Amino acid sequence: MTALAVVALGFGAGLGIVVAAHGLRPQPAPLQAVLAGLARRGRAIDDGRSHLDPSRRGETAALRFVEHLGVGATRWRRDLDVLERTAMRHASEKLIGAGFGAVSPLLAGMAFGSVGVGPPLPLILLASAGLGAGGFVTPDRLLHERAEARRRGFRHSLSSYLDLVNVLLAGGAGIESALHAAADVGDGWGYRLIRSELRRARLTGRAPWDTFADLGDRIGVSELTELAANVSLAGTHGARIRASLAAKADTLRGHQIAETEAAAEAATERMTVPVAVLLLGFLLLISYPAVAQITSVGGPHP
Repeated sequence: MTALAVVALGFGAGLGIVVAAHGLRPQPAPLQAVLAGLARRGRAIDDGRSHLDPSRRGETAALRFVEHLGVGATRWRRDLDVLERTAMRHASEKLIGAGFGAVSPLLAGMAFGSVGVGPPLPLILLASAGLGAGGFVTPDRLLHERAEARRRGFRHSLSSYLDLVNVLLAGGAGIESALHAAADVGDGWGYRLIRSELRRARLTGRAPWDTFADLGDRIGVSELTELAANVSLAGTHGARIRASLAAKADTLRGHQIAETEAAAEAATERMTVPVAVLLLGFLLLISYPAVAQITSVGGPHP
């Protein structure tokens, strides 16, 4: 009991000292992170003052500590951009998950040890290390799953957006006017993101297809990069943009149908396990009276 309490207190104190030391030590920002910040969309003036907020200092320290471990924000950049979250918040969630996972077995061991049924100390330390590592990597997995779900939603919006552009082009609109008009029609996160990029291209004097290429690279949607190539070809060489956009929209819908069918088949396969368990329980339930009757008949009689 005493040794376990000393180990728990030492672990917590050591983790706090290491996090505080790495957070207070100034470190220059990596060049890749600086360039990514310059290429990102503009923010409001109030957002630039967030580093002065005392509540953000802990998140900054957490990000520096995680980057020192070699798992910096560059690995999550696309997923964070899709979900519109900050790297500091994600790093804080990783450290909180790791700390909770590491401390939980120690606290449980202390609680069981107080009633005299505590597990051995090596087993507790092994469970603490395993749960701490699991709590550290679990936010990455959850972040990626949520980002992939949002990318699928964006691809649905993109396919309908391409159909609208194709309709406007068939009505005689120019390529740039069709892109802007189609973006103003729809709603949702995907359309808002497209409108924001087109507005940014108009204000900066860049071509819309260049912003599409940057957006596709930033959020990890390759269909946007292909769309940028098609639109750029139409804007510079006069290719048949209507046919290419219609083909791209059909391709997107085909991929979406295939993904939906695959998800339905996977859900059906996952249902086989609970159905098998229910069937086994039903067989045990209906066979129990017969087994009990046989055992009672064959047993000794008074």
